Amino acid sequence: MGFMDNVTSAVNRGTAAAGRSADRIKINARVGEIVKRRQSLAAQLGASLYEATKDDVALRAGREALYDGIAACDAERAECERQLAALEAAAAAEAQAAATFTCAVCGARMGGGDLFCSGCGTPAEKARTAVPVAAPAAAGPVCAQCGAPLGEGDLFCMGCGARVQQDAGAAVDDTVAPTAPSEEGRA
Repeated sequence: MGFMDNVTSAVNRGTAAAGRSADRIKINARVGEIVKRRQSLAAQLGASLYEATKDDVALRAGREALYDGIAACDAERAECERQLAALEAAAAAEAQAAATFTCAVCGARMGGGDLFCSGCGTPAEKARTAVPVAAPAAAGPVCAQCGAPLGEGDLFCMGCGARVQQDAGAAVDDTVAPTAPSEEGRA
């Protein structure tokens, strides 16, 4: 045999070995998938059998630790779900408290958790549902946009956020004509 025959033979053996390695990897991966599928099916079978047999004393005999362990896991899961529900309720309450609406009496902005309007003192429930009335005459300047009282040196209205015109002491909104207090937040 010549040198080229030896090289060709070595290449063929290497190619065959690489092919066997690739086949081995594919088959091992397939075996792994089959094992996972079997474990899933066994878990489903076990869960269905647990539900069907958990109250049968004869079938529980010798397996009490397994049944008790599953029951303990179920109780622990139920407690975790209760805690999650409490956290979600707290988050919803926090979001509601962070929500704002406009007082229907004076037009001031109120937080969802406020009990009284900081602009006029109206209870929050009435401030949400009251029919808007004309704002009482303020001792000082008022916002031209919403009628809320303005403090000395205010650059923006604390009720609606409109820019305050410094020389006249009234709020100016270049895009919207002055209107009655906002009706948003009423439902």
